[in-house]
Amino acid sequence: MECCLAQDELIRFDGGKDGATLRCTSGTVWLTCGDGRDYLLSAGKSFVIGANQVAVVEALNAAECTLAKTHMFSNAVHRPVFRLAACS
Repeated sequence: MECCLAQDELIRFDGGKDGATLRCTSGTVWLTCGDGRDYLLSAGKSFVIGANQVAVVEALNAAECTLAKTHMFSNAVHRPVFRLAACS
């Protein structure tokens, strides 16, 4: 599945029962999937959305993404932008 996002547009992706890989093909997107981390994907980078996991993606500028079964892409990355810490 391919999608085009305008700047600041949000979209929700579901990993399904087997998981899926989201690849950013142009632009830059911000991604969060409920693990307490945020991720930035620029053109050529990808992220594995786990089985039964949901990810919310926001385009930081005009962007294009492809969602496919995980085995179709081999260079998926998981690099957090920052991690939230509990306040005391």
